[in-house]
Amino acid sequence: MTTDLRARGNDALKNSDFKSALDLYEQAAECASTPLDVAKARANAAAALMAIGLGQHLNDAVVACARAWAACESYERAKTRLESLFVRAGTLDGAVEGLRDSSEALAKGKLERLAAARALGNDKFKAGDREGAAEAYSEGLANGGSDVPGASLLFCNRAACKSASGKHEDALADANEALARCETYQKASLRKATALAALGKYAEADVVFTRLWEDLPGDVSLVASLNGCRAALKKPQVQAGCREVTEMAEYQRLTKTMKLVFVDFTATWCGPCKMIGPVFTSLATKYPAAHFIKVDVDAAQDIAGYERVSSMPTFAVYCEGRKAETFSGADGNRLSQLVAKYYSSLGL
Repeated sequence: MTTDLRARGNDALKNSDFKSALDLYEQAAECASTPLDVAKARANAAAALMAIGLGQHLNDAVVACARAWAACESYERAKTRLESLFVRAGTLDGAVEGLRDSSEALAKGKLERLAAARALGNDKFKAGDREGAAEAYSEGLANGGSDVPGASLLFCNRAACKSASGKHEDALADANEALARCETYQKASLRKATALAALGKYAEADVVFTRLWEDLPGDVSLVASLNGCRAALKKPQVQAGCREVTEMAEYQRLTKTMKLVFVDFTATWCGPCKMIGPVFTSLATKYPAAHFIKVDVDAAQDIAGYERVSSMPTFAVYCEGRKAETFSGADGNRLSQLVAKYYSSLGL
């Protein structure tokens, strides 16, 4: 029966019926006869909550996945998914508070010890005690925490301590340990790239920084670090924020593959376009994880025709590869509200 309920939940999830999927997964967990079946159902529930949108349901997803891991710590999918959620949340507190059943006490104790070590290390780091902070993180990892979900947070923080102390090889090792547990951990990638650059390994650092820039195109500090490597390599510099796109292939690559893209269809002769242009540009660095692209309708007539743009300025939003909304007119308030709404909904 548990397998059937999970299968029905999977079908509901594929059809974007998230509420039904969650209900079915909860039923599956309640009637499960083995810890592994409980873990699978709760991990699926976490996946459903993630599909709804982590901007609204991040903590619920963390708790659901923590309960999956607590039910069966050897279930690798729950463990890796929980690690990823901890990275997104930046804290272990939600999971610690969400584990309340007596059967979850052992897992809760492990997370509590890891969270306490991280909190102590963070306090010492903020006070300027880099060595003390690194020691606190090390003790947390040594006391059984290196294999517990959330360990990547401590490895990443210890990398920052090592980097600040000039121990760049150690920082690189810790950043790699964090990435081994969560390969999408942007902060750990930044620590890695920074350590590589400090060690003079500019070509390797450039690769990591460039990958980060693709995810965080509006991050001014990141672009400055990337350009530092590129200067050493005598490569062209890049710019933070919005970019101009004239080629259809590049336009489709960005709108179809990036998580969140805002498009400004503009023209050099358009007065309202000139008025709202600076607003669009400023939003690109205010919301660094989104892509902001400008399309000159005269320079890229094929793109304008593809999008059936008939007036300027026109703004379009692509969310998860699909066009979500458009509007025309130089309304700065409306544009700002639009960007904030979608950025928040995706939990960026």
